Amino acid sequence: MNQAPAKHLIIAGVTRAGTTSLFNYLGDHPRVQKSTIKETRFFLKCDELKRLHHYEEGLEAYNRFFPGCSADTVRLEATPDYLYCPAAAKRIADSLPGACVAVILREPIGRLVSWRRYAMQNGLLDPSTTLADYIQMQFDAEANNEDLPQHLRSLREGRYARFLSPWIEAFGRSRLIVCNYRGLLSNPADVTRRICHDVGVDPACYDGYNFDIHNESRSVRWPRIQSAYRSLIWRIKPHVHNKPAARAALRKLRQSTDTALGRAGNTAAGTPDPGGELTDHDRSRLQDYYKQDPADLARILELPKWAW
Repeated sequence: MNQAPAKHLIIAGVTRAGTTSLFNYLGDHPRVQKSTIKETRFFLKCDELKRLHHYEEGLEAYNRFFPGCSADTVRLEATPDYLYCPAAAKRIADSLPGACVAVILREPIGRLVSWRRYAMQNGLLDPSTTLADYIQMQFDAEANNEDLPQHLRSLREGRYARFLSPWIEAFGRSRLIVCNYRGLLSNPADVTRRICHDVGVDPACYDGYNFDIHNESRSVRWPRIQSAYRSLIWRIKPHVHNKPAARAALRKLRQSTDTALGRAGNTAAGTPDPGGELTDHDRSRLQDYYKQDPADLARILELPKWAW
């Protein structure tokens, strides 16, 4: 008798919408095994983002992210950029029969503001880049139909309906779980339990669970140091990702380093972000840019309405 296909849960979107937190919540379930790297990026069809293994290597390479995983365990990974890659939807549907896909959607203006902070935190933007500058860069590129690096696509990638359609086609509504980031923030237990129910694992383990926030955006004083640190981590990952003891040691090192960088580099609590204010002019143009999207989301998700 042929063995049933392995169960998979893929968090496929979106960036800056709590995917790291959800990945950790779900990964703590006793019947779920997290990938050794949160963002495997395995099914992406692009060379922009660093990856350890590629789709062209075959599923044997993908399975290396889940060493020692039993047949009755749900395999979990989270690559938020999958949503923006139509090829990823088809690749996952073809390669992982029965997989469920979860997507968290965040109000796009708040997400754009978060992306600027995150990009500055990691040395992707000059520290002098104001929020108004950041928004204008993206509107200019949109007008010129330019191909942008990841951190400058937050404007166009907030038009979620256009990106969801290939996923609905590939997975239908029964295996595509769409959540509102507002709900994940206000009641993470409900969102986590709902996903467990849809995947078919008992959510009882989350009674009394501590739903901490992970990978929160913050202002840093030394973005170049942060960027160099992240590059170093990516150089180390290929050597430890499938070695549990080494991975645990790296995790402890990262936790202590992240804490130290956070203490030393963060601006004082309550200090405003210089240049981070959203002007009335920019708020108005962003609202106009996204005004049709709630209706489009409600239509393609077959809901009475969608509200942020």
